[in-house]
Amino acid sequence: MLQPVQTSGTKPPLFFVHGLHGVMPLGRIFAEGLGPDQPLYAVHANGIDGRRPVIDNMRDMVRAYVDEIQEACPTGRLVIGGMCDGGPAAIEIARELRAKGRQVGPVILADPPAIPRVFQKGNPLNDPARPQIAQQLQQRLRDQLLAYASRPYNDMPFDAQDPDQLQDALLAGVGSLVALSRHVPRPFSGPAQLIVSDRRAALFFHPEMTWHKLLPGPRMVHVLPWDHIQLFRAGRESVARALKFMFGEAPRLGTMAEHPRESDAPAIERFARKIDELAASMAK
Repeated sequence: MLQPVQTSGTKPPLFFVHGLHGVMPLGRIFAEGLGPDQPLYAVHANGIDGRRPVIDNMRDMVRAYVDEIQEACPTGRLVIGGMCDGGPAAIEIARELRAKGRQVGPVILADPPAIPRVFQKGNPLNDPARPQIAQQLQQRLRDQLLAYASRPYNDMPFDAQDPDQLQDALLAGVGSLVALSRHVPRPFSGPAQLIVSDRRAALFFHPEMTWHKLLPGPRMVHVLPWDHIQLFRAGRESVARALKFMFGEAPRLGTMAEHPRESDAPAIERFARKIDELAASMAK
């Protein structure tokens, strides 16, 4: 669900995709940091308002979000961002828009997990036969959504005091969690800008970690001194300032080659084959 945060301004609009729980609550904070000349839209999980169907797979999620983005911004350059686990969704949205001929600026990823969720051994959705998983997910998400709503700086796309609206948000959140947790990311050769918490930075910069192969193109990484949770609480205004800085540096990053370096190509091809094998095994 696309939610306009700030529609005025002459800069390319920024569409920021929700994280694991289906909400992108920092729209107002980001808008204040980016300034009045930056259009900004929050992308919440489909169905969070009870008006559209809940989506629980990446392919349909990307199609729905791309349609809304195209309707809101039919022409011109735009930028896609992703919160946390929503980073891979932002990449797929940018990939789809580029395939449609749209000019997309560097993808912005706000503290993605060092290891994408689908590759994490503790991912409960890797074992779909676990009993009562839907009930467990809903209880976990209920607690998380109520925690988001309790913080006055968060902009929620529903009224947490309304049981019906909360239930719609829970169902949409479960769909988001399933879609993001089961998605197998693919290498993206376009430019990317990342905001990384210092607790995740060591793993992110390790040459054997996943993101070096998923993002073989030009990258800019901005490290901020918080852990992941506090980054979007105490550090939320610093994240907004980092976003503004990245917008200023985007043209320089965009002029760099958007193809993998020749020396990286064999490793990236091997990694892509492993991803295809994993996706095939999950589909069985």
